[in-house]
Amino acid sequence: MIVTCLLVMGSALHVSGQISTFKALFLYNFTQNIEWPGPAAGNGDFVITVLGDNEMASELEKLAKVKKVGARSLLIRKVDNVDEVGDTHIVFLATSKSSLIPMLESYQKGKNTLIVADKSGLCSQGAGIAFTTIEGKLRYEICPERIEEHGLKVSQKLVTLGKKVQ
Repeated sequence: MIVTCLLVMGSALHVSGQISTFKALFLYNFTQNIEWPGPAAGNGDFVITVLGDNEMASELEKLAKVKKVGARSLLIRKVDNVDEVGDTHIVFLATSKSSLIPMLESYQKGKNTLIVADKSGLCSQGAGIAFTTIEGKLRYEICPERIEEHGLKVSQKLVTLGKKVQ
């Protein structure tokens, strides 16, 4: 019985790790389908800040070792509080921190930042993109208007592949 429980828990952790890997790949693909203007598009590192999810940050750090955004290196920052986010291109908001979305949106207002939430339904509260599961598959909700409010330009391809929400 104990062995069975350990096997089930181990496979659940493996599935969880795979989901984080897929989400990290989605995030990287978002960088390829969104344009950041002016200074945010300039030189230096492309910064992705992860708020409250160490597993996601680890997956993104693995990706950052082999991928770039154009000619720019990826820099992954892990933070636990909204006031630590600072200047960033993308903020990934963990499910456990989803109650902080109004504060995060307020802190990022007027900045060229894409807010990506790990919880369905958060586009209505400030996220530009929110991960969701549809028919057992990882998908995303997208609100182009919210993304554009941050001065970003989103490709029609990205909108078409997601579930458009208001």
